Amino acid sequence: MDHSTHVSMAYKLLESSECDKAASIYSLLPAIDREPAHFHRVHAHIISNFPKILSSSIYILADTEVKESVIDGNSYEYQRIKEDKEYFEDLMKKALPVVGDNAILQPSSDLVSAGLALLSHIYFDTFNNPVQAFLPESPYASGQWNFWANIGYLNFREKFYSKNVIQDFRERLFNDRIWNTKLDPFILIKCIIIRMGDLSRPGIEYEIIDNRIRNFLRFLDCNEYLRPGKELQFCKKLEQKIEQLIAECLKNS
Repeated sequence: MDHSTHVSMAYKLLESSECDKAASIYSLLPAIDREPAHFHRVHAHIISNFPKILSSSIYILADTEVKESVIDGNSYEYQRIKEDKEYFEDLMKKALPVVGDNAILQPSSDLVSAGLALLSHIYFDTFNNPVQAFLPESPYASGQWNFWANIGYLNFREKFYSKNVIQDFRERLFNDRIWNTKLDPFILIKCIIIRMGDLSRPGIEYEIIDNRIRNFLRFLDCNEYLRPGKELQFCKKLEQKIEQLIAECLKNS
């Protein structure tokens, strides 16, 4: 997905979860690992790095400290987010016509909303390319393998990112009725990480997945045991809807 699509999809997830939609900007944060080149699509796409990324980004973008976090001004995360602050702000202005809500230009300081938006990036990236979300415990990548096999990965990559195709996809998904539901943000976060594990090839041990879930939710100040509910079914239906719309948009191009 391109940047505007990431923002629009994060916005709808936040809306369905009754979270702060002004946190949509945090869906762009994994882009910091463009530099250095050897970090690209790795460092900021790893779930265990999310607490450091969120602490620095909320401090820099929303001018608020995350409770009990220690901000290291010399850290990679802090320096890259600071360097990319204007870059992210410009991307949000470009996404504004898609979302149609000026609130997204004022970044939220809500940690849970920011965490969900950030996680949404690597979840939706499973349609773009394999994502190694569970490093360093597991090097195995998560991806929409069956979708790629059915649609033809290179054909998808060649045509989907043309302006007309991805714009059509973005608008149709943004206005789809699938978002007309109410989701628990903490359970949704758990279910997204479960789906990331389910989409891995080879399979990742559930102990690793469960550890990522518990650690990330604990950082978001949720220490309850959460049972996957309708949120897991929502994730599966959303993935099916994305597959369907991509196929239709490619066919109409």
